[in-house]
Order: sequence, then structure tokens, then C-alpha cells
Amino acid sequence: MRFSILLTGILFLSHYLVFAQAENVSQKVYSQVSDAEKYSVKINKNDLEEIVKTLCSPEFEGRRFGSDGNKKAMEYIRSELQKRNISKSKGNLYEQIFKDNEKYGINIIGFVEGYLYPDESVIITCHYDGLGTVDGTLFASADDNATGVAALVEIAEAFSAAANDNILPKRSVVFVAFDAGKQGLLGSRIYSKYPIKSVEKTQILLNMDMFGRADCGLKKDEPNYVFLLGHDKFPAFLLHTNDSINAIHTHLKIEYDFYNNKQIFDLFYPTSDHYNFTGKVPVVFYTGGINADVHSQNDTPDKISYSTLRNRTLLVFYTAWIYANR
Repeated sequence: MRFSILLTGILFLSHYLVFAQAENVSQKVYSQVSDAEKYSVKINKNDLEEIVKTLCSPEFEGRRFGSDGNKKAMEYIRSELQKRNISKSKGNLYEQIFKDNEKYGINIIGFVEGYLYPDESVIITCHYDGLGTVDGTLFASADDNATGVAALVEIAEAFSAAANDNILPKRSVVFVAFDAGKQGLLGSRIYSKYPIKSVEKTQILLNMDMFGRADCGLKKDEPNYVFLLGHDKFPAFLLHTNDSINAIHTHLKIEYDFYNNKQIFDLFYPTSDHYNFTGKVPVVFYTGGINADVHSQNDTPDKISYSTLRNRTLLVFYTAWIYANR
């Protein structure tokens, strides 16, 4: 009789503990989602536009690698990250200096330290150099890639604001603006060899390039879209994450197949900085695709769809948040 009573008590206690644990997990998941929603408001359309237009102004001379304008762009990006308290968000700001043919380049790196698995990371990337000024003609390189820089800065602000409220990610979140993207992806190649967080422990790398135009070829009549490109098939978790985020927050038409044309994909996919990490970590290349003004003097800030840019930026932010906390 006593054994029966004891067994009943143990079963009741076990059931209570399992239920309580499940309830805590549910509350934690809800907390993560509601926290992400709370800090997503930091990603502001007007701020995105201001950053793009500033980087495209004549002062920065098109941001060509090794130029004075490129150096000014680096200083501007660093100051924007400092203004958003990245260096105070239980993390740091770094400058990774490298040299190529007597010219110096600088990768700008910030991160928010994870509280549970600090050595594991999610990396968010872009390149900030452009084509420069040629024979007095300014190549502003707005879509390629002032848009990616603007998105990176705003996502960093959202994570930093959460960290400053002591809402830290489980894993570290690293933000890298690469230099020398136009020099054979040199900046990202350097970082892939000398990262601040182990590449082997990277959960995912999210790269943004040519990120703000909404008039790519066949998409001219459907501006609220984004291409998500990967070297292999994306894992089911990422697809489910994208679908869930998109249904609630961004309402983009997500394309995983670049024009349904493998030859175009094979030509385009290796042209941005994620490529130096392919095969080492899971990567996603976020882009608006190829437009008529790419690599021309007509790649200007007035051609950017800033509402589309914000939606795409939100998709990257929510994806990074979920991967950092799952």
C-alpha cells in the first residue's frame, strides 16, 4: 500500500515537472518571438535610405578599394555602428587590416556575444567597397552594395538594442562589412582564414549584396520579392523558418531558383562574398538579382525600393535571431 502511494506520488511529480518544463520552453519560444518583434522596429526605412544616400554621395568617391573615399566610407560605417552602441553590447568592434598591391583594406567587424554558446555564431555580411570614380564620372554603387551595408547596420542596431536591455542571443552574432569585394572577394577571403569566431562553429552565414533594387528582369511587375541562393538544397529548418517569418512579417515572394536557369546561377552565385565560405559553413545569399544598371554610373540611390529593402532586411534579421537562439 505504501509503495503504491509512493509510486503514485512519483508519477504525479514527474508529470508536473514535465508539464512545467514544457510550459517554460513554450514561454521561452514566445519570449524570443516577441523580443524579435520588439527590436525589429529599429530597422527603419528612413534610416536605410539615409545610409544608402550618404555612402553614395560624392564625398565617398564611389568607395573604390584603396581610395580616400573608401577610407572615409570605412570611418562612416564604423561611426554608425558605434552610434548604435555595438561596442557596448557585451561585444566589440574590430578592424581587420590587410594589404593588396601596396593598398590597404579594412574589414569592419562587430559582434554581440552569446550568453550560452559564445563560441558558436551566426554571421551577417556584406561588402562596402564600390567601383569608384572613373574619368570624373562617379559610380555611386548604390545597390552594389550600399544597400547591403545599410541593412547590416540596421540589423546590428536591433541586436545591440536587445543586448543593451540584457536580452542576449544564445550564440554570438557577428556583423562583417568586407572591403575589397571588387578585388576578387579579397576581404572575405581574408576573414574566412582569420575569423574572430570559429568558422567550424558557425551555424549559418547570411550575405546581402545587390539588396535594394526591385526591378530585376522578370520581376519588374512584382517588386516585393527576394532571391535566396545557396550552393546546395537548403535544410528543411531554414525553409520552414523562412516561410514562417515571411507569412507573418515580410510578405515577400521568396525565390530559391535563380531564373530557373542553372547556367545563370553558376555565373552569378560566385560573385559575392559568401562564396569564400561555401563548403565550410551553411550560407545564404540574399539578393534582388541583376538589374539593368549594375556596374554602371546609373546605379544610384533613387533607383532603390526602400520599402522592399526594409522587408528584405527584416527577413535576414528574423532568420539570424532564430538561428542565434534555437
